[in-house]
Amino acid sequence: MPVEPTPRRRRLGAELRRIREALGWTQEEAASRLGYQSLSTVSKIENGLQRLRIQQLPHFFEVFGITDATLREELRDLVRRAGEADWWQRYEGVVDDPLGDYLSQVENANGLFVFNPLAVHGLLQTPEYAHAVTEGSRVWKIPQDIDRFVALRLEHQRTMSESRPPLKIWTVLPEGMLRQEVGGRACMRAQIEHLMHVARTSPEVTIQVLPFSAGAHAGMDGPFMIMSFSTGRDLVCIESLRASLHVNKPETVELYRTASDLLKSDALSPNASQKLLTTIAKDLS
Repeated sequence: MPVEPTPRRRRLGAELRRIREALGWTQEEAASRLGYQSLSTVSKIENGLQRLRIQQLPHFFEVFGITDATLREELRDLVRRAGEADWWQRYEGVVDDPLGDYLSQVENANGLFVFNPLAVHGLLQTPEYAHAVTEGSRVWKIPQDIDRFVALRLEHQRTMSESRPPLKIWTVLPEGMLRQEVGGRACMRAQIEHLMHVARTSPEVTIQVLPFSAGAHAGMDGPFMIMSFSTGRDLVCIESLRASLHVNKPETVELYRTASDLLKSDALSPNASQKLLTTIAKDLS
């Protein structure tokens, strides 16, 4: 029976598809080896449309030759959590499917590289800054919806701060964005001081500032994020006002990986970035 293709079910299916393709098997051959009468069963599993039970996994491990302990546990976790309520179910009317998909993907990731010339990433925002960004976007028009979306953002922050092992975040922040007085000078100063505190106290977070003097750079095409996972392919996320594009084709991911390396190279070192952040905070006094 078809089920809700949640992000975890889709990721489970994508991992099984990747393993099948690496073995050089068609869906029909995989179905035969697994004992299914039709290849449509394999197709539904790979597209997140059919439930897998934890008791079925040992059979998949044996047939697919999955011996890596880390990969086995990753697949078990995806099966265990496949039916959990996702973000758009918990915040109906505030979160649509693309955003809910993105939030769930972040929960499954173990590392993020973030470049956004428009705003500080949501996981690093203060409540006041988050409110100012949400209000300024004009996506939400009434105060209650703005408050609910900010509540969602802060809940997601708390969820990720409690994840173990902790999510690693590496972000490159353009100087111009940091000098934009979002929410007013006091709000922006507090946001920058928060970034400085996080960089000093959280070993899993790396913050670099891309100074004005860097000139043209590898992020000129716009914001992007690379999600890394303990197993499987990395994922590039490209966001706009009302859409979110997720790409995991190796050649595309490699292009963005190169762009991230160039941005890290052009940006100030983490220590030098702290000094510039201190200067900007003083300028906002």
